[in-house]
Amino acid sequence: MDYEKMGICVSILVLVTILGVAAVGSGEFDIELGTGDLRLPQINAGTNTNNIPQDGFYDYCYRMGLEC
Repeated sequence: MDYEKMGICVSILVLVTILGVAAVGSGEFDIELGTGDLRLPQINAGTNTNNIPQDGFYDYCYRMGLEC
């Protein structure tokens, strides 16, 4: 009984290892070993340049052409 449990665990471990190596080898998951470069994307939050009020009530009034 213990041999069957050990065989299942070893089979799962081998399967996960093979799938992990295949995934990294495919190029979809790049782990970049030994490059030393950490490239972060440049994120620009931007500035809100429109003059529409951000409150929902006043936005509704503005779009409907009402004075609120």
